[in-house]
Amino acid sequence: MFNLALIVRNTRILMTVVSLAVPGWASSAEIRWTPEQDEAGFTTLQPGINMDALVDEVVTLKVSLRHDEKQLSRQVKEKEITNSDTVLSILLPGGLMYAAYKKNAYNKVVNKHKLVLTQIDTISADIIALTRIDGPIVVAKK
Repeated sequence: MFNLALIVRNTRILMTVVSLAVPGWASSAEIRWTPEQDEAGFTTLQPGINMDALVDEVVTLKVSLRHDEKQLSRQVKEKEITNSDTVLSILLPGGLMYAAYKKNAYNKVVNKHKLVLTQIDTISADIIALTRIDGPIVVAKK
């Protein structure tokens, strides 16, 4: 007979081991350890960045942000205050609260859209800087 509890427990253990191992394999493939020697003659291994993998990740992020920007631009159009919203806010009791709610929702979407556009511009500049060959490349994480 099948022991369901044993199967579930073994599956959880296997999934835990795999979930811990996969990020380690992925990160080791992206970091190159290069030996460097200091003034005293000591040799140390310094981690280097695989630039191709970094550029691929940044391009993937840009594509994702472009998708988000398209969705947000649709939401901006949907949440715009129309003439019918103005008429409803005048005629209905609590219309000013309705108008304030609509304006707040619109402003939130507009601010998100502006933030995504700013991030796309920044990432576009980063891609240009990362693919430039004529100088040193500095990467910082915030």
